[in-house]
Amino acid sequence: MSSRLWLTGGLVVLLGLVVFLSLHTVFSPGRSVRKPPLLYEEIYSSGADLKKNILKIDCAFYKSLYDCGVKEKDVLFLNVQPRHQNGHVWDFAEILVKCPDQQCALKVRRSISDRLSALGSDIRIQRTDGPGDRIVFRIFAKAFQTHEITLRFGTGKARIQKDLPEIAIIIDDLGYNADTDFSFFKLDLPLSFSVLPYGPFTQSVVRKANREGRELLLHLPMEPKKYPSVKPGPGALLLSMDARKIRSVLARDLTRVKAVRGVNNHMGSSFTEDREKMRVVLDELKKRNLFFVDSRTTRNTVALAMARKLGVPAARRRVFLDNNLEPRAMEIQMERLLGMARHLGSAVGIGHPHRETYALLERYSRKIKARFHMVPVSELVSCTN
Repeated sequence: MSSRLWLTGGLVVLLGLVVFLSLHTVFSPGRSVRKPPLLYEEIYSSGADLKKNILKIDCAFYKSLYDCGVKEKDVLFLNVQPRHQNGHVWDFAEILVKCPDQQCALKVRRSISDRLSALGSDIRIQRTDGPGDRIVFRIFAKAFQTHEITLRFGTGKARIQKDLPEIAIIIDDLGYNADTDFSFFKLDLPLSFSVLPYGPFTQSVVRKANREGRELLLHLPMEPKKYPSVKPGPGALLLSMDARKIRSVLARDLTRVKAVRGVNNHMGSSFTEDREKMRVVLDELKKRNLFFVDSRTTRNTVALAMARKLGVPAARRRVFLDNNLEPRAMEIQMERLLGMARHLGSAVGIGHPHRETYALLERYSRKIKARFHMVPVSELVSCTN
């Protein structure tokens, strides 16, 4: 009998020890508590087939340029903007390729046509030769236009750029995974950190950023088009709110990010299209001397134009770096950001707390430092175009 009692007691003690160690592992300080996956920007809602087709088009395009010896500085991304159609969201890209002469342009035209035609019936091409010194490709993945590529040849007047192009990169959606969030602080780059107001690690990220003198933004949740089936998270601004409620929620959200310099929107494809609601937000930011960065989750956003009309320093996102986490797709997005900076003089990119995004920035760090001037996003906002 005594041996049975001893065995039973031993099992109870062992079970208690296992439970204690399990709880300690999960809840010990400094560890990331496993949370449900965070829904990032609405740009992620494009279907898998569309993503694959866009990546195929991008790869075929870059291979054509490489085969034809086109220089990196002669590939300019004029615009990258979100498009919405039939429940799909994707980045539509307008690209200019400068060719030294007509012979080079015809060679590139032939290479692009051949490579895109080889991709199959899902990819459709409309090509216009002319007028003048231009060849224009309009490229479709099934029913969705994904690219407009212009080949320009001849002796156009070269743009003289005295200084290095400037880029800023915001890391969005911080506050939900301490390990991944903190990893971005290790990069020797002046990143801007945008923190969701009520993440389990929001305050930890804010304290670390303040200690290290990093630039902080409030990543302000706003109502998306598919609300309420798509939820922007706690602290969100909704179209159903009146002006008083919007000001109240915004004020509480801002108190969560000490030493905040500015705001950018999380989701918000519906909210940023509403002039009345955005005016309330921007008026409050102006009173607090804060800037606004339009994440551009809809092509119909009024945020940037309204901010400048009201005298609020503002900028717009040009590229999402990681809407497709395949390494080649992310490299193409980074090249888009750098290409737009070369063309426009400056450009803002947005990334998210993924290991893949960290690896991308680590790989490109040397190139960015050598050929670009990377700055906090506050240095690229303005009250004018």
